[in-house]
Amino acid sequence: MENVTEALKIAFGVMMFVLALTLSISSFSQAREAIDNVIMIKDREQDYTYIETSSNIRNRVVSVETIVPTIYKAYKENFSVEFYQSDGTTPLVLYQAVDVNYNDPVDVYYFDLERELFGNAENANEHFAILLEGQSALAGATNFRDKLSHPEGLYEFFKTHTFKEYLGEYYQEDAEIGHESDDLEINKTKKRVITYVLQ
Repeated sequence: MENVTEALKIAFGVMMFVLALTLSISSFSQAREAIDNVIMIKDREQDYTYIETSSNIRNRVVSVETIVPTIYKAYKENFSVEFYQSDGTTPLVLYQAVDVNYNDPVDVYYFDLERELFGNAENANEHFAILLEGQSALAGATNFRDKLSHPEGLYEFFKTHTFKEYLGEYYQEDAEIGHESDDLEINKTKKRVITYVLQ
């Protein structure tokens, strides 16, 4: 009888040892997996996507059917639309902005909610609608002070010309300080720029 009791104690001890060994191996395996995951986590700064420069890729030629909807979206989606003459460096003046004090007008060659200083996207879209229609829309516009560069309206101007489209982007914080900062990209505001060059 004593042998049976001793045998049961030994069997219980062996079973506890095997259970403890299994539990410790499982714990170490999970710890190793967690450490591997932490080490292998991809930092956003380390993930690069290489894009060909615009001189090597084909840019599309667009007209009014692409440009007008793009400008309406620019005000809502925080991107900038710029226009240049066929040389690609001389700005193509779309209208002249006049401030409240009627100081010297400023040539405007872009559509950008931030630079044009509208209260909101709705006001900017109303302003753009007047620019599209031109002289005919000025009769009903009470607060419109700007000078039209295209009296026939931008719609007619865009309709009779084609433009080459270039896409780009930058970080607003870097543009404000004039150089690339050391801040993480995740903490910066990316701004998309669409440039149209007259053909």
